[in-house]
Amino acid sequence: MAEVVDSLKKMGLSEKEAKVYLACLELGDSLASEISLKSNLPRTLIYDILERLIDLGLISYAIKDGKKYFRSSSPKELIRMIEEKEKAVRGILPDLERLEKLKGAKRPKVTIYEGKEGMKTVMNDILRSGIKGFISYGSSRSSYEVFPAFIDDWHKRRIKNKIRARIIYNNTKATREKVKKFPKTLKLVDYRLMPVKLESPTATIIYRDKVVQQSWTKDPFAVVIEDEQMAENHKRYFELLWKSAKK
Repeated sequence: MAEVVDSLKKMGLSEKEAKVYLACLELGDSLASEISLKSNLPRTLIYDILERLIDLGLISYAIKDGKKYFRSSSPKELIRMIEEKEKAVRGILPDLERLEKLKGAKRPKVTIYEGKEGMKTVMNDILRSGIKGFISYGSSRSSYEVFPAFIDDWHKRRIKNKIRARIIYNNTKATREKVKKFPKTLKLVDYRLMPVKLESPTATIIYRDKVVQQSWTKDPFAVVIEDEQMAENHKRYFELLWKSAKK
């Protein structure tokens, strides 16, 4: 069992998270108190750890007779987590390889933010940066599926700070429905639709010298690259998309 815990730690879980996940996997539907006994961890810690594992998509729960029973997701979800991160890295690999070749120049800064709290940090930085506007493309408004209350409040603060935006959404039925459902969030926003029919949990945001590549999945994360040249390249690419997108 220690070897399994070590392997889960290499995937990014803490030792306590690994123990709770394994306990839940072995017990099946179980109460927090039962998971506490099985994992040999204090019950005061169990709920926080379970919430983290729920955010990762590794644990779910159901209410039975007024009690909350937790259950583990299929171990195959671990493969999904790895594949999603690999896909995101492959998507920015050309940019990363270009950065690697820079010698003697100012080194770009690359930061990875994981989980809901990490995404909040990234989104709040946009509002705190002092910008008057930003651009974004590739989104299907997937952020509303992860934490709608925060995104709704974020747009209220954006509007209060008079921050404008130009956004290119993927032209899907779900996106068009979300646009109609949350019209207030589009104040000070010009948006167009790309001829892309694919629902996508990813989006790219460009502001100042930063390029933010986001993945709004069950285990959300963002890669923030701070580099003037890369930001300018993405801005030019955005303008080409903007011209061909539909109003």
